[in-house]
Amino acid sequence: MADFIATSVARRMIARLQANHERRRISVFSGPPGIGKTTAIDEFARRNPGEVVVVKVSRRNAREVLVLQHMLDALRHFAGSRFEHAPSSIWDLRNALFGTLCAWGGLDLQPARRGDYEPSAFPRLTIVFDAAQNLSREAIDALRYWNDADRCYAPFPLALAFIGNNEFSLAGASATDSVISAAVADRALYLQTLDYDDVADDDLELFIDARGDFEPSAVAVLVRAFRGPRSQRSLRRLGDLLDDLEQLTGSGHVTAEAVRQHLALA
Repeated sequence: MADFIATSVARRMIARLQANHERRRISVFSGPPGIGKTTAIDEFARRNPGEVVVVKVSRRNAREVLVLQHMLDALRHFAGSRFEHAPSSIWDLRNALFGTLCAWGGLDLQPARRGDYEPSAFPRLTIVFDAAQNLSREAIDALRYWNDADRCYAPFPLALAFIGNNEFSLAGASATDSVISAAVADRALYLQTLDYDDVADDDLELFIDARGDFEPSAVAVLVRAFRGPRSQRSLRRLGDLLDDLEQLTGSGHVTAEAVRQHLALA
């Protein structure tokens, strides 16, 4: 695993994910590709071992059944279960998820169903939905019932985090334009839209310095190249550029002149 680079976007997201985790709440983050959202998720999970499950659904406009199937599969792997059958009905999926969560938390099933346990005594568990732009509005709305303290679908409230790219619209001309219903928005601890402008010059410099031997003037040229009005401040794009430069110089010292020559040819 690559070393974590603490950019301002990553630090902000991790701090808010951590607060969401501690308070067992719902949070929603939206932002364009390449600004470090998945990196922040990975670091948040690393800092909370055994307490964070990441679910990724690749099918667009995924409905509740498919999302719950992915959630069940991720939780079973997380809990070390070898059981692989995924029910196809919502009722059976909810029962299977409830049982898996009980097994993870060391709870007896029947007392848990009766509500005999005190929810605040349970270990915290956050379910992160990465690529959340693939989830339907209806699926996200249904998932809030796994967080509700009252009549929760789970034996204890799950913290939920939905993280998607800039297709994951959190606002629009009308309420129906948002992928987040009013009920989810009302429960959310954080509703945050990020942009390329949130990637600061200091973040670019930090990223470059962590990647190799770049002289200060070379770093300055690279940062300027990402300041244009049409420039996307994507760390992924910057990483690709750094790979090209390292290959060009044989992974040696990178000068400002080498950067200028490469940018002129790009």
